Amino acid sequence: MSIVDSKFVRTTWYLCTIVLLFVSRLLKSIWLFFPGILFLVLAMWCFWSLNQGKDIIVSFTENNQAKTFFFIAIAFWIYVTWYSARVVAYLKKSKQEDRIIKIMGNCPPEEAARKLANTQYFELPPGWLSIFPHILGYACLLVIELAVLQSPVRGADAITSSKATWFFVLGMIISWGLDGIVRDFSAKQLRVSRILFYAVLAIFLLSAFLVISNPKGSILSLLWVLLLLHAVFLLYINLRKKIVRNTTPAKPFIITRAMYTMMDFLRIPRTETGYFRWFNIVAIGGLIVYIMTIRSIEVSWQLGPFPLVLLAFAVLLGFGNIITALSVKLNINLHFIIFIVAFLLGSKETHYVRTKRFDTPARHGIYNQRQDIQTYARNWITDRGPAIDSAKGSYPVYYVLANGGASRSGYWTASVLGQLEDATAHTNDPFSRHVFCLSGTSGGGVGVATFFSLLYQRNKMSKDVDVSYLRSARLFLKQDFLTHTLAHMLGPDYFKYIFHVNNDDLSDRAGALEETIEAGARKVNDTLKAAMDEPFSNMIALRNQPYNLPILCINTTRMQDGNPAVVTNIRLNKEIFNNREDVLDVLNDTLDMRLSTASILGARFPYISPAGRVDQWLPERVRVKKSDSMLIHYFVDGGYFDNSGAGVVQEMMRAMLIQADTSTDQVFKRRVAKLHLVVLHITNSPVGVAPLGSVGPLKNDLSSPILTVLGAYDMQTTVNDKRLINFLKDIDRDSSCNSAEYYPVHLYKDPTEKQEERKRGDTLKEIPYAMNWFISDTTLKRMDNRLLKQPKLQALIKRMIP
Repeated sequence: MSIVDSKFVRTTWYLCTIVLLFVSRLLKSIWLFFPGILFLVLAMWCFWSLNQGKDIIVSFTENNQAKTFFFIAIAFWIYVTWYSARVVAYLKKSKQEDRIIKIMGNCPPEEAARKLANTQYFELPPGWLSIFPHILGYACLLVIELAVLQSPVRGADAITSSKATWFFVLGMIISWGLDGIVRDFSAKQLRVSRILFYAVLAIFLLSAFLVISNPKGSILSLLWVLLLLHAVFLLYINLRKKIVRNTTPAKPFIITRAMYTMMDFLRIPRTETGYFRWFNIVAIGGLIVYIMTIRSIEVSWQLGPFPLVLLAFAVLLGFGNIITALSVKLNINLHFIIFIVAFLLGSKETHYVRTKRFDTPARHGIYNQRQDIQTYARNWITDRGPAIDSAKGSYPVYYVLANGGASRSGYWTASVLGQLEDATAHTNDPFSRHVFCLSGTSGGGVGVATFFSLLYQRNKMSKDVDVSYLRSARLFLKQDFLTHTLAHMLGPDYFKYIFHVNNDDLSDRAGALEETIEAGARKVNDTLKAAMDEPFSNMIALRNQPYNLPILCINTTRMQDGNPAVVTNIRLNKEIFNNREDVLDVLNDTLDMRLSTASILGARFPYISPAGRVDQWLPERVRVKKSDSMLIHYFVDGGYFDNSGAGVVQEMMRAMLIQADTSTDQVFKRRVAKLHLVVLHITNSPVGVAPLGSVGPLKNDLSSPILTVLGAYDMQTTVNDKRLINFLKDIDRDSSCNSAEYYPVHLYKDPTEKQEERKRGDTLKEIPYAMNWFISDTTLKRMDNRLLKQPKLQALIKRMIP
């Protein structure tokens, strides 16, 4: 081998060694500082990829009070991310030094000092341990800054998430470079650096005050304030050492001595006493606010979802870094041990469906006294007999379907129904008199339950009182149902796996959502309020009693076998309703549930709401084994099986038509023959066909089962809807009733509307409506405008009013 070749091989080997060493240290650093990196990734996913997260930022810009909490929360997140990672770095550095000193044994001090100064002896050199906490702090700011640039408020100027990724990489490189420049400058010009730091801090505080005080400020003003905060943080962490070293420690009182003991345990230098003290003060303050948010719905409303997410991330990553620090200190992977403990102790149930006991024993078993579908149909038609008989043509009967979609669906569904009711309220024949059934899933279930409860409350009021169903529904469903729910999700629900707390003491996140819905209904300042905290047993159709409310169906799914289930005010016959589970039949006879619980039982979509457990106690006569005393049911979102509730409506219509065919009551048959069955389908998702693109081979091999299940989730609803539409066509051709019709009311524009717009030269893409349990005022205004311009809805109103 020639000398040139030998030199090339040595150079190549050296470069490969350097690269591999760099990669090794990078991966070890990522593992060491994993909690901070994890929550950075989560923040990117929430605020860059999810429309819900982007809408949260939009709503935040509309709320001046939330802006105040935001600046506090992001400063808290950055501070905890940086300093808790620094504590881990101190411990890791000291443990490595201890190991080197131990290996050196009885070597002279000079020799030991040379070894400690050589970074090659370190698993992670001090330079890596020093820079990583800085990088994490910069990354926190960059994630939020770039989230602001992606906000839909900026319209066409908003950057894409892919472009934001490149900006993030560039920003990290710039921040890293500036960090070294500022550090070197501070070492040479300490006094000038201090003056510069306090000047930039003052400008930041003044700018933040102006942004908070100006309710109409541009979202770009928020970006400039964040950039100022970026500069403050850059100067602060590089001035820190010089400032601390010139600070004389206070006389060690008992609290200070305890703090010194903790610092010595964590191997934090005494020169950082002041900053360690402030770290604990800030951490305790943030933890108190977080606990208050968990315990109080009112505090969560004041905070808002965006600051709450940042606050929760800070608390959880602080906890994660504490575990990491102890793991380094004790040379034990405590994360793994905690996971095992949670796995073993997590078998205790923490997600029971929220129920209540009946006030009196006389009401035990009242759900067994509900009318069946035949009884309800006969009573409904008899009650409207004179109106049906006097109708010149057909008599319209409405079966309402409402698709899922969290608050977006709830708000849109209740708005459509409220508009129909308000438009016809002045007549002697309002819309609600023609509604036979309200069937909804997920947020659509919340929407139909809201309208149902408004009808229930209106029955208890004087007819002279002026009410607006639309106004009442909007005031209720525009509220923040998300923050308090997230506060329980990002904390207590995870700690319950280790420190078991019953839901009677602290609700899980589904219970928190129900409690927030109830509090939101009570908060409405209007003559008509949704009765979401009303016991559902007060709203059911009882045998041999008059009842003038429609059937309410909240569709849910049993998790263990995917069987559809329904919470409804009538009793389901399993033969007629194709073995659907009647949830109220599953309940213990001594238990009741509120309307809020019933509506959320059909909206338990991961991971915001977990599957809810209901225990069904079995009498001895039906047990296979004597030990089989109960069946355990877990209920999840109804959209897993049918996202529109079309199935139960079709079975209901079929039951009534069969009843008319087989009935010997000629009056009943004659009245059914005059009915015009209308399925009013309220949708809130984009209308059209999903694109069919290619799938990479690796993705095909690894994720095809998951992708198929997800595709079936949407397609099953489409098939159910199409089956119902075809059933209506069959009824229209040959049936016991007069006619049948499918009538959709879409939130998004349908293909016909888009085609008309293109003819007029309008080619703008329709902006998505975020699906969340909290909606920004900007999105709400767009939905309100859509309500006024929805052509199918306006045509239906004209058709109803004589």
